[in-house]
Amino acid sequence: MAVIKVVVGSVYGNALDVAEMCSQKLTELKHSVELLRNPEFAQVVIPETEVILICTSTTGQGEIPHNLLSFYDQLHDQLPQIPTVKYGVIALGDSSYDTFAEAGYLMDSLMQQLQAQRVGNNLVIDACETMAPLEEAEPWLLEWVKGL
Repeated sequence: MAVIKVVVGSVYGNALDVAEMCSQKLTELKHSVELLRNPEFAQVVIPETEVILICTSTTGQGEIPHNLLSFYDQLHDQLPQIPTVKYGVIALGDSSYDTFAEAGYLMDSLMQQLQAQRVGNNLVIDACETMAPLEEAEPWLLEWVKGL
């Protein structure tokens, strides 16, 4: 089974709820999972990490939430090449904003620059369409994990 780091960027708690559910389900599937609410480069970019699952909302004018911003900046500044690491992104947002789910798109773009391997398609959850992000995230996760 895989060593998975679940990193979360959350402002109001929905992305954290999704990340916690994902961590629980992945653990039930016998993966080694660590949920990082305030991820740091040294916790994630280590040889043991096989998979990174990013769960993030978007804040302000399309910015990455404060608790994920340091990690993003560290990755962006150091640009470690991690071609053996697989990843996925769950982006939460509100399509009534021009910068809908921008933090998720920024994280995906950065992971591509780092040559990480995206597994399947990213999940974008629109608060205008669903009031139950967990119900949307769980089936996606169960399909996504098959690609590991």
